[in-house]
Amino acid sequence: MTGPDPDDDPTRPIRVVTGEPAPGSGPGSGSLTGRTARGFAWAFTGTVGQAVLQLGATVALARLLTPEQFGSAAAALLIIGLTQLVTQLGVGAALVHRHDLGDRDVTAAFWFSTLTAAVFAVTLATAAPVLSGLVGLPADSNLLPLLSIALLLAGATAVPLSLLQRDLRFRQTATVDLLAAGPALIGVSVVFALAGFGAAALAFGEIAAAAVKFVGYLALVRPRLRPEGPAATWRRLVPLLGYGAGISILQLGNWFALNADKLLIANLLGPGPLGVYTRAYNLLAEPANVIGGAADKALFPAMARVRDDGERLRSAYVRSASLIALVTVPASVLLGVLAPEIVNLLLGSQWGEVVPLVQLFALVLLPRTSYKISTSLTRATGAVYRAAWRQWLYAGYVVAFCAAGAALGGILGVAIGASAAIVIHFLVMLQFSARVSPGLMGRVLAMYLKHVPALVGTLAVAWGVATLVRPLGIDVVTLLAAAAAGGAVALGALFVQRSRFREELAVVATLRGGGRKRAPAPTR
Repeated sequence: MTGPDPDDDPTRPIRVVTGEPAPGSGPGSGSLTGRTARGFAWAFTGTVGQAVLQLGATVALARLLTPEQFGSAAAALLIIGLTQLVTQLGVGAALVHRHDLGDRDVTAAFWFSTLTAAVFAVTLATAAPVLSGLVGLPADSNLLPLLSIALLLAGATAVPLSLLQRDLRFRQTATVDLLAAGPALIGVSVVFALAGFGAAALAFGEIAAAAVKFVGYLALVRPRLRPEGPAATWRRLVPLLGYGAGISILQLGNWFALNADKLLIANLLGPGPLGVYTRAYNLLAEPANVIGGAADKALFPAMARVRDDGERLRSAYVRSASLIALVTVPASVLLGVLAPEIVNLLLGSQWGEVVPLVQLFALVLLPRTSYKISTSLTRATGAVYRAAWRQWLYAGYVVAFCAAGAALGGILGVAIGASAAIVIHFLVMLQFSARVSPGLMGRVLAMYLKHVPALVGTLAVAWGVATLVRPLGIDVVTLLAAAAAGGAVALGALFVQRSRFREELAVVATLRGGGRKRAPAPTR
């Protein structure tokens, strides 16, 4: 008689090829605070690297492609993004959230995600002539069939990526993501754009990036690929899908909230205005993704581990939101003040319509970045269904405000509507987080008040310097002078108030010390 299959043991660690000790084991494993800080540092580093590479691609491609070609690619990527969410059904997030997880659970999730993506990829390629018309593309466009290849690869990548995130192995994911963003996405896109492929150049770049992630993540995780029978596989999927369905509803609501403005522009105004709008949107999306996205990647698995400890959850939320504000407040001021120089240097004078959009989006960079922390908290505590309807409410704000804005003021009106929706959603999610974690609201409001001196000082100095230097007509000089002066004021405000930022500076010290130090106990 044979013994039990070790793969059925939920306490057996999932094999992740990382070259690092397993979580919580081995010397120097450190506290959860330290490991989360290191995770954030690597996620932040990877995202910053991708943002820098993306910035280089923007500079090059803005001079190789027209706004209409950018708009066509953006329209096709809307369909791909929505389809990708539907195919995964939140299974990856369920793997991160679940305490007890065995190899066979991972195998079931992997094949579910991969096969579902394959079905949707074939359907998407077949129905491309019909679906293209929904986003203002011609029926004979080849963008959706091309991008369906990237969709299939992304489906097979979702589970390995989730396992790496579960174990806070962000150094590995950052390395793979940088390879995908650099030689793959950007290099391939630029080469095909130079060859005259137009909007399809961006599609080939997406395929190359997806292929690099597919190979890289599978090499790091090497999941067990031999599936059980259909009945056994389904039994393992049911609990994952129970949580994942709520995540999917939440993510779909968030997707519509983030993309309803672009869908409206694609259908009401056309590819040209969509190309202008997406350039402005992406310039501000990069800072939001660098800061908020990295925090979410590190915080969700960390919060999930301490979801039953209310005080640790509140402390993690407040510290993270304050660290985000330390970077975002001066960044939003500088982006708004220096938008004319930034757009002219990065995109060229032919993209002048982007400037007022960038200035408007800069005003809402902090709420746009910070609501991601509320999302991490609600996902970690399992309150996904209650958070999901708030995401759909957010989508409703965007549709209503942006439709009214499009009718009254074109793409600028759409941007005003989207910005108003972001602020409302930030407040709604903050209030909801306070309900999930009682006692949070007062601490968050007190924390934001600490950042007012940096906001006022940076704005006054950067605006003053830019006003003095701008008449010289040298964009680089204006940018460097105002950014240096504003940044110095922001750092000075932090130094003067260093006693009020003790916990935040302790986290920074933890990062510098390799995660071996502990942050001090939170001050009540």
